[in-house]
Amino acid sequence: MTHFIVLRSSTAAFKAQSVLRGFKIKSEVDKIAAKGGCRFGIRVEGDADKICRMLALSSIECIEIIKDGGVT
Repeated sequence: MTHFIVLRSSTAAFKAQSVLRGFKIKSEVDKIAAKGGCRFGIRVEGDADKICRMLALSSIECIEIIKDGGVT
């Protein structure tokens, strides 16, 4: 299942993508429309909770996990 993990900024999203690349996990930096503007994050396959724990080791905070890649 695809998940969209919301991060604080586009910079955090690119840093997260780099960190995950080191773990051989594919991710895609993207943004979604939200109230008050856009939200930046990464799209990933697999266990989003585990990925957020991995990102926390690099001081990257996951704000929200949206199932199905944030598609509504």
